[in-house]
Amino acid sequence: MKPTAAEVITAGGWSPRYARVLVVEGNGTRALALVDTNGDGREINENRYWREESGSWHSGSSSGSVPSRPATHPFGFWRDEQGVVSAYGRTATAGPVTVEVDDRLIEAVATEGGWWVWLRP
Repeated sequence: MKPTAAEVITAGGWSPRYARVLVVEGNGTRALALVDTNGDGREINENRYWREESGSWHSGSSSGSVPSRPATHPFGFWRDEQGVVSAYGRTATAGPVTVEVDDRLIEAVATEGGWWVWLRP
């Protein structure tokens, strides 16, 4: 289970008129999303979310701008205090992608724009 694009935007505090969720992945209690905060492709934020017992998603933290160019390695890697591991990046094309994360190969699916997010289930 992961938050919807609307839940990501609401919890992140962005305007639904401008913000665009590029990709989101979740494991039921945690989620990671990449958000184009003003809709022009120039400021991409990495946001982490957690889900409360009530089912509501909340933004735990947000990074600054994420690089928008495609690369062959993850742009970001994160491990929280509970051991949840996640990574994100961008490829030149949509579809399955295999990258090395935390010394092991993982598989993710890139969106039409090439963005991908992986969160340990």
